[in-house]
Amino acid sequence: MNLRLRTAIVFALLLALVYFLVKIVSIYILIIFFNIVLLYINSVFLFAYLDLKGEKQTTMKKWPSVSIIIPNYNGESTLAKCIESVKALEYPSGKEIIVVDDGSRDGSLAILKKFSGIKHILKKKNMGKAAALNDGIRLARGEVIVTIDSDTFPEKDCLVKMIPCLNGGVAAVTGFVRAFNTKGFVEKLQEIEYLVAFGFFQKVLSDINAILVTPGPMSAYKASVLRDIGGFDEKNITEDMEIAFRLRQNGWRIAACIDAHMYTVVPDNLRSLFRQRTRWYRGKFVNTVKYGGMLFNPKFGEFGLFTFPFSVIVEWCVVMFVFVMVAANIEAVLNYFGALSLVLSAGVSPEYFIPAFFGLNSSFFFYLIGAAFYSVFIYYSHELAGVKLGLARLPEMTLFIIVYSIFISAVFFFGFFKEINRSDYSW
Repeated sequence: MNLRLRTAIVFALLLALVYFLVKIVSIYILIIFFNIVLLYINSVFLFAYLDLKGEKQTTMKKWPSVSIIIPNYNGESTLAKCIESVKALEYPSGKEIIVVDDGSRDGSLAILKKFSGIKHILKKKNMGKAAALNDGIRLARGEVIVTIDSDTFPEKDCLVKMIPCLNGGVAAVTGFVRAFNTKGFVEKLQEIEYLVAFGFFQKVLSDINAILVTPGPMSAYKASVLRDIGGFDEKNITEDMEIAFRLRQNGWRIAACIDAHMYTVVPDNLRSLFRQRTRWYRGKFVNTVKYGGMLFNPKFGEFGLFTFPFSVIVEWCVVMFVFVMVAANIEAVLNYFGALSLVLSAGVSPEYFIPAFFGLNSSFFFYLIGAAFYSVFIYYSHELAGVKLGLARLPEMTLFIIVYSIFISAVFFFGFFKEINRSDYSW
């Protein structure tokens, strides 16, 4: 990866800006600003959840026909299980299954031959997921189009729970995406992340009509609307986010059905996770620029005035806060433990030294407040998922709250760097 001159200039300007703010505005003002923003956003989500939960499910008088599109590329390890899960989906009306193989070079074709009752589109060249989905849309005959990744396994009742939500001005419905493989520690962290992101937050965003993305693992769309807006953007690396923004831009709503659970395979190592999240953040940068006209635009309701702008602001605040918090406290922490070791070596009882801990920079205690909020979000997310929260999960929960934000901050900066540097979209 070659470093471009424009990238060096942009990052030099950012560093100069941060240095200027720290020196002129002071680190304490910055910490207070970051925390006011973060506490405000977290409070809005918490109070919205407490106020809006328990809405009634819409009932169906007539069930529309459904076309389920499964894009696949080198998915031989999960494709069979995905197709079996899709064929097992309960639905009272017509249901067709279309598998679009996007130039796979593994054993996917042999697996497809084992299944009857499904349609195939076999592409010789890999053109990307969005192009595969559009090929499926052109063949689909259903009134509703459901997209399901080939490494995702929906529960049997997903369709009968999701489809009724496609009423009135709702053009797309998302479900509760959960991690399928949860044995390793990296996967366990993502399990918590998915529970919070696609459970707690997605429910609140649905209730206030402000959903940002229709998740790739599984989402349902009105076929007529999907065709009217031109299908998926084949040049966008996060087509599931872009289509959600375009639906919003055209005046359509997106709903979430948290009762519909689907399980997707998540990265099982840090390298793969880092690459995946880098792509996600690069897609967020691209779509923020593409749909910048919706920022703070009252025409788009809570989405334009709250979710979209504050998702951008919060991401930058989290990143800056983590680094400011670390910079503000690292010297104090090192000095504290250095002095503590000297005291212990001198035979002094350590309890006399505990009050010195509270001499840490105030940002540390703001961080604890943020951690407390996320602990509450994690609790409600498990409640929504019907998962019992026990002490056995304490290690990964603690690591998720304390350390995972630093990991995501690093991903955010790396994604921003690659986007400014105009690096190739490869993963």
